[in-house]
Amino acid sequence: MAQIDHVLQSFTFHHADGNTDLVMEAYQYSLEKHKGQKRRSGEPYIVHPMSVAKIAADMGLCEPSICAALLHDVVEDTDTTKEEIREKFGKDVALLVDGLTKLDNVHFVHKEERQAESFRKMLIATVDDIRILLIKLADRLHNMSTLAALPPEKQERISQETRDIYAPLAGRLGLAWLKADLDDLSFKYLEPDKYYQLATAVKKTRKERMLFINNVKKELEAVLHSRGFEAEVSGRLKNLHSIHMKMVRKDLEFDKIHDAIAFRVLCDTVEQCYAIFGVIHSKWIPVPGYIKDYIAMPKPNHYQSLHTTVVWDGGERMEIQIRTREMHQINEYGIAAHWAYKEGTQANEKDVYQWLREILENQSDLDDSREFFDSVKVDLLHEDVFVFTPAGEIKTLSAGATPLDFAYAIHTEVGHQCRGARVNGVMVPFDTTLQSGDHVEILTSNEQRPSLAWLDIARTSRARNKIKAFLRTEQREQSLQVGKRLLEKALRREGISYSRMMKTGELDKLAPRYKLANANDVIAAIGYGKLDENSVVYDLLPEDAKEEVKSHIKETAFEKLIRKVKWQDDGIVIDGVDNMLVHFAKCCSPLPGEAVIGYISRGRGIIVHRQGCQQAAYLEKDRQTKVRWSEHATNKRPVKLQIVSGDRPGILATLSNSFQSRHINISTVHCDTSDPAGAVSTFTFPIDNAAQLKDLIRTLKQTKGVYEVTRLQS
Repeated sequence: MAQIDHVLQSFTFHHADGNTDLVMEAYQYSLEKHKGQKRRSGEPYIVHPMSVAKIAADMGLCEPSICAALLHDVVEDTDTTKEEIREKFGKDVALLVDGLTKLDNVHFVHKEERQAESFRKMLIATVDDIRILLIKLADRLHNMSTLAALPPEKQERISQETRDIYAPLAGRLGLAWLKADLDDLSFKYLEPDKYYQLATAVKKTRKERMLFINNVKKELEAVLHSRGFEAEVSGRLKNLHSIHMKMVRKDLEFDKIHDAIAFRVLCDTVEQCYAIFGVIHSKWIPVPGYIKDYIAMPKPNHYQSLHTTVVWDGGERMEIQIRTREMHQINEYGIAAHWAYKEGTQANEKDVYQWLREILENQSDLDDSREFFDSVKVDLLHEDVFVFTPAGEIKTLSAGATPLDFAYAIHTEVGHQCRGARVNGVMVPFDTTLQSGDHVEILTSNEQRPSLAWLDIARTSRARNKIKAFLRTEQREQSLQVGKRLLEKALRREGISYSRMMKTGELDKLAPRYKLANANDVIAAIGYGKLDENSVVYDLLPEDAKEEVKSHIKETAFEKLIRKVKWQDDGIVIDGVDNMLVHFAKCCSPLPGEAVIGYISRGRGIIVHRQGCQQAAYLEKDRQTKVRWSEHATNKRPVKLQIVSGDRPGILATLSNSFQSRHINISTVHCDTSDPAGAVSTFTFPIDNAAQLKDLIRTLKQTKGVYEVTRLQS
């Protein structure tokens, strides 16, 4: 059990000139406030904040951090206010405590929502001050070490959360020792049988393995010293969870795992690292595929080291990590090294926060806290791949990432306009999985826009969230246009001016009745189908006018949908239903002769999509209906074709002739010759039917110099 003396001793070890008086004052205050409170284990509550403070001190954190660790529960669990903390211990400590305080005074419908919102608040606060997250990790470590006092269901829930979120966070912040402890404790409660079985096996072989470590250490030191290197060698058995995961990946029993021991070589310079690397490989045979250079390409948490696995005498495999002493300090203490060490070993402050800023930027388009929580989990659990831009810049992406993810990693607009990619000089599909070392080039077009199908291709949360945000914005704009048209029409029937109604703010006043913020939200809800425009008009009418129009204005959405409206004979037959308003989806512009599907919208009649349309795949199944073209359907619809060809004189005229010979009028054409792939020409034109389009595309593909012809969605 940690004592305050232990906290002060660890604190002064890292900060010889630190203010221990303020730390003692925080301890006394916390002791008084938590007086009489006990933990589930029966211990006095003060044991917990004191233990958290000890872990924070061991990280090398500063004086305000230690004070905040001692006080982190007083606002949540006692009558103390944030203002009291600020007045007594200063603004710095108060901000840290506030960032750690859970949202107890906010009502959430679900426990998961509360957990997610608390986590989101903590991460947002962390961007302003990383110490909040470091103290939170210390808090989680102590809670995990005392988990035995809780009921089994809580043990499992907290352990799963630790495995999914807090252990990966510790790893991302470079706190390898803390991640290992959290992983092992989660393993203990989530898979107790496997944990204790492995712990027993490790204990049985401990003496034998320690002997092996000592022998290797002596021989490795002797080899290096004989070559003039004053290197420091150490060896350790990997943590239980790490060994277990290796057993799972390789489907091996513990006694068949030959690289469960890692050796570490510390030297003074980067040049020595590479020289020692060469010496080791000249003495022992390296295992192919197990060499990693994290010095030239550091991990996102600034981890740097050379890794190699060699075959030792007797056939034993052995992992060796080679790094400078400065790298080792950063690798062990991670971001905490910013406070723990003097100039020369500090992490660059800009880089310290970059990763967290990227996480928040990636989730910035998410309003739902639980979606945010799940999205961060995806980011944390993936390994990384390192790929290169054409300029040689390294981009770090989650394993499994695609060229589409790479495009969004460069810039949101590059992602939105991505129409293709080259990997290592070769054109590849969007869904190609990138590998470390790949050189990626993105091809863009101003005509390109994201579609729902892209969500099946994107793997990183940044790309997925940017695509979702674009689709939401696009959907809202369309809903506003449709909603305005429907509301104007309904108002006109009652002799009400739409513009006058908007100027007087009547619709704004009505919005709260529908639990919406303003008039635009009401209009968008009408366009989307969540509100019936006739019901909104009814609510806008004076009380004395409502009875007169009640019979024809208070219809249900479905009654309004099937009532007789102006018939638009567009060649569509809807089995069993007559006189339906028909709209053709702009996203796919279905043509007579193509298989189509209908969608019963709320207030807009039937929306007809081409079967296989990316947008239609996400429509509600229970609102889909069978539709077909009439036998003699004629329906000129706009179609957009993108043609990639060689950039040669006369190519545009040749392509245009293919249209002219078929009496097809070109509405617009855009040609881009700056693309390294060749000339990219985009034609928009009306066409009668699918057969005519198929014939045109076949002719264009057979044209000399044409590489690719693609029908674009709007």
